[in-house]
Amino acid sequence: MDDSGAVAGDELGDEDHASAAAAFAERVENRRLDGLEELLLFGSTARGEASGLSSDVDFLAIVANDADRRAVTDALRDVAYDVMLEYGPVVEVHVLSRTEFQRRRDHPFVRSVRREGAQYV
Repeated sequence: MDDSGAVAGDELGDEDHASAAAAFAERVENRRLDGLEELLLFGSTARGEASGLSSDVDFLAIVANDADRRAVTDALRDVAYDVMLEYGPVVEVHVLSRTEFQRRRDHPFVRSVRREGAQYV
């Protein structure tokens, strides 16, 4: 980070990713999105292995089956974009309905999220 607070080059460290994850989760929680049931951090940031621009901050949002999935997804992406501009790392958001999440519980992606995920909402 330079004197202005901007992140330069590939100088992002673990703390930048962790800070971005915490900021994203807090902002999402403050929005109180209708239909959002769970927000799970997973991947290299959850494992404490994220560094540099090659690592992103991955979240899985689980929404109620009857939720307006598009509205929730749009709101999450708006927050992710703001956090990315402020903190540096890309914040990637994946959205599944509760039924999709349960139906795919044996899929490698879902198993990985369940194994390493940190729940925020």
